[in-house]
Parts: sequence; C-alpha cells; structure tokens
Amino acid sequence: MKTGVDIPELSLRHMKAMLQVHRSRNLTKAAQQLNRSQTAITKAINELENDLGVALFDRTTTGMLPTVYGDALAKRVEEAEAEFHSAGEIYLTFKKDRSSYQSIPVFSMEISYKRLASFIALFDTRDVNAAAERLGITRAAIYNSVRQLEDLLDLPLFERDPGGYTSTSFGTVLARHFKLAFAQIRHALDDLASLDGYTGGRVRIGTLPYTRTILTPRAINHLLEHQPQLDVSTQEGTYEQLERALRCGELDCIVGAIRPVDEHSRLITETLFEDQLSVIVRKGHPLESRKTLRLEDLMGYSWVLPGRNTPSRALFDRVLQNQELTTPEHVVETSSLSTVRGLLLESDRLALLSEHQIYYDKRYGLLTALPLQLADTYRPIGVTLRAQTEPSPAARLFLQSLRHVAGNLG
Repeated sequence: MKTGVDIPELSLRHMKAMLQVHRSRNLTKAAQQLNRSQTAITKAINELENDLGVALFDRTTTGMLPTVYGDALAKRVEEAEAEFHSAGEIYLTFKKDRSSYQSIPVFSMEISYKRLASFIALFDTRDVNAAAERLGITRAAIYNSVRQLEDLLDLPLFERDPGGYTSTSFGTVLARHFKLAFAQIRHALDDLASLDGYTGGRVRIGTLPYTRTILTPRAINHLLEHQPQLDVSTQEGTYEQLERALRCGELDCIVGAIRPVDEHSRLITETLFEDQLSVIVRKGHPLESRKTLRLEDLMGYSWVLPGRNTPSRALFDRVLQNQELTTPEHVVETSSLSTVRGLLLESDRLALLSEHQIYYDKRYGLLTALPLQLADTYRPIGVTLRAQTEPSPAARLFLQSLRHVAGNLG
C-alpha cells in the first residue's frame, strides 16, 4: 500500500475520522465535530478497517470502544496530525493576511494523499518527468496536483531554474512536515503488524564514517540474525545531509560521532561509548618502527584529515593548538575510508582515524596505528534520534542490537 515516494495509500480523511471517533468514543459526536454525516463517518471507519485488515473499534450500545489496534493507530495518526498543524502554524508566518489555517484542506487532512505524493516526488527529484515516472502517473497529473496545492495556499511552492524545480522556503517547510506525517503512518502499519506478533518493516540508518566498518555492520548482522524478515537500508553522507533526512522522517537514526544538541533541536542523542583518535599509516611506513614519537615529529609528512567542522578535526586542531603546532599545509580532506586507504597504501601520508575504522586493514596487515597517544581526542560515539517521535518496531529492534554490539565491541 505505498506509492513511489513511500507514502501509504490510506485516506487521510478516513484516518482523521478514525482519530475523532477514538477521541470521542462516539460516532454521533465525531460526526458533529467533523461536520460530516454519521453515515459518512461509519463508512470511513469500515473502509479503513478493510484496508488495514483489523478491527479498530468494538461497537457497543454505549459507544465505540477502541481495540488495541485502534489505540496504536490513533497514537500515530495523532502525531501525523500534529505535523500538519505545525506546517499550518508556520504557514501563517508566510501569509500574514490569513488568520487561520484550519479550513485549508492541506493542513486539515482533507486532501488526497495522491496530491501530496506528487508534491513530495517533485520536491525530491526536482524534475517533472522523474516525479511522474516515480509515481507511475502523467506529467499533467504532477502539474495539476502541485498547482492545486499552490492555489489552496495562495503561495508558490516551486521556482523554475536551469537545474529544474527548486522548492521555495515554504515548500521546503511543507515537504519536511508532510514527510514526517507520512513516516508516522508508515510506523503505524508496522505497529499494527507487531501486535499480531510479527515485526516487519524497514530500518533506515544514517551512517557516519566511524561506524561503517564495524559498529553498524555488526549491529545489522545481529539484528537480521534474530529478525531476518526485516529490511535494512543505510544512507551515507555528511552529518548535515543525514540530519536533514532524519528531521523529515527519511531516516530512523544516525549512528556515529554524536554532535551536541540543544533542547529546542527536536533531536536527542544516546552515547554508546567513547573512542580515541589515532594516527594511521600503511604497514611498513618509515615511522612504524619508531619506539617513541612526538606529534611534532609528524609535521613534515603529508596528511589525510577529516573535513573541517567535523568533531574529529576539531579535536585534532585543538591538540595542535595546545602543543603550539600549526595545521599541516595542503592536507587531503576526505571522509571516505576507501579514499583514505588508497592514499595511505601508496604513499607515506598520515591519516587521522580511529583504530576501529581500520579494524580489517589492521587485521590483514594493510594499515596500522603509530605508537603515539593523541591526548584529549576522545569523542562520544552513539546514535541520534528525533526527540518527539517513537521509533518504529523495526527501528527499536535495531537500537537494541546496536546497544548490544556496542557493549561488546572490543
């Protein structure tokens, strides 16, 4: 039940009706609140139950009592509703002449998911042809859906430029909240399945350089050893790229060196352990046989360093500053372990990495760490999550595996 942009093909109107019945425990009251007929509300609930294959309510003489499935779905739909409302609140800052957003179908869950899917597909691809191909619909359908949204909002959502369609500032805001809302609905489907004793779904993991060699692969293997029915995908990139994907619900978590977050960031972090940086060279490097080394002994060599504004680079720069040393000139900056490996194996360059990152290279005699302690280069390694979102059942299982592997990492 998904489109090409991973949006469950469930009626937002039906889910809104379901949520109101859950709140009021009464069809008549729900119909009055939504200004719809009781027959329409009944039909919406029945169709939603048929789509999901579960009973959401027990019909009694005293009202509509939610089942465990109804409670689970209502919790997620309420979170989705909050995202639509948050988008509406921000909308009012763009449209000063509007005093309310509740009557606009875009924010009241009264609009077809197909309209929103077209918008999200164009936002992601920036190309009408690619968006239409992704959804299996016509270019005209993409145009019409986006135009209808813009008409309802009385705001442009895209600007045309040589590179394609670029979202406006509000278009970007809208996309983020829509994606978060639909992530909640995806999680709801997994929640319902887990109530029947089956945990399914996909775990979407953002990985930073430190964790791509040992921690994340081992956690995935541990997870799939016990839960082989789950699907797993990883996304690599800079922290900034992964954070954007996490914030809009495209990732369940980010695993790696954690960044400080404040209470208003809507992100939380969990430290799994702390790790120290080392100076890494190829096996057989001229410095490998040295019994003692000082950092100043290494300043004449060429270096491969993490990019600026990364935690490890900041720690290294601080060490240099404390020892009154200057950053080596003309360094190669990269976060790609394969690139670092290639540079080291065919030169006498030095690299700043954790020994965990060269676990297999060290095991098979390719790379090694120099006998030099880089004081004050410990950094927290852990996981970053959205603060106000309960992970899906599959993501919760991955986090359990991640904690298990981290606790036994040697």
